[in-house]
Amino acid sequence: MHSGIDISVTPAGDEVDSFIILPPSGHRSEAALREVEAFLKRCFPEYNFFANGDTESFEGDFQILPICGVDGEELGTLRVLDHPDQSVIMGIAAALKGFRPGQPPALN
Repeated sequence: MHSGIDISVTPAGDEVDSFIILPPSGHRSEAALREVEAFLKRCFPEYNFFANGDTESFEGDFQILPICGVDGEELGTLRVLDHPDQSVIMGIAAALKGFRPGQPPALN
């Protein structure tokens, strides 16, 4: 039986389409952060990714934070976007498990 996570659906205008990626210790150099962003953009071109290493160091897996608040239509207002489907977060997490900084793009 074949199983996989399909997140080929493009997010609607009221759904999250951007994520902050917090890397574990060892993946926090500026070069590694940019590699994470480029890698995820290749995997999921319909989404935007912002890797940030300015948090307290931690061990384990990358953390994925959906950006749910965006500027509203009126100046000074905030619009809250719908949280992404769990399959989107699972797909991003699965891709990050295979990410290796410094490896050629074909291997990532």
